Amino acid sequence: MRALVKRFAGRFALTMSLVVLEAGGWILFPLVIGRAIDSVLADSVRGLYELAALGTGTMLIAIVRRLVDSRAYAKIYVGLADEMVASGEEGGTSTRTARLGMLREIVEFFENSLPSLVNSVLGLAGTVLILWVLNVPVFLGCVGVAIATVTLYALTGRLTTRYNEGFNDEYERQVDAVHSGDPRELRSHLRAMMRWNIRLSDLEATNFGINWVFMTGLLVFAVGAAAEQTLEYGAVFATVMYVFQFVESMMGIPLYYQQWLRLREISGRLATAVAWRPAPDGAT
Repeated sequence: MRALVKRFAGRFALTMSLVVLEAGGWILFPLVIGRAIDSVLADSVRGLYELAALGTGTMLIAIVRRLVDSRAYAKIYVGLADEMVASGEEGGTSTRTARLGMLREIVEFFENSLPSLVNSVLGLAGTVLILWVLNVPVFLGCVGVAIATVTLYALTGRLTTRYNEGFNDEYERQVDAVHSGDPRELRSHLRAMMRWNIRLSDLEATNFGINWVFMTGLLVFAVGAAAEQTLEYGAVFATVMYVFQFVESMMGIPLYYQQWLRLREISGRLATAVAWRPAPDGAT
């Protein structure tokens, strides 16, 4: 995947710039909403104008990003798929068909998941910094929960990779199983795929459930601590909203980590199938 980023650096730079601008807008929403509440309570409309400007600007950036992304990543996928099919790598039709699907997963990750991941990471960093200013006890609670979440997913990372290897091994046999015309072979293949899929799903559900216990405890603590620290309604609202934003990011980022583990395993399979040749001078 590093080779993919390096080869198409120009397109990635443009899309990532728009992603960062969009993420900055979303980070500011709780703070600006809190300012708008305090502004209205003080008989002023300035906060409302700020909120309207932020909402309009962020949405325009998001629309432009999607327009750019859909076109850029479509060209990337078609180019890489053509190279892989034309490279004549070892393996039958079943393997090549499966790897085309895997290649699509990687491109879709960059197009759809990576912007959301960047939003989550930047949102998480901005949220923690703002909470440090608004409420130190809540900030420390967020740090503790973040450490617990990272530890949980680090301990189960190898198991996730092993399950993905088993699933992808079986996936590469799919076309051959269908073309064999043997109902028993096809049934055995489908059952094997479902077993690996169930193992991945069960592991994800277990990790998600444990992580949600951490987050629920943080939310309960944050509401009580925010109410004790300040009497300004807008500040209390902003603190609670930033904690909720933190929880949202900490529940989402581990899912991207699991997806990255799968794509890392897939990229190893594709390394021998796609000729990662440098782009011509001046091309992206």
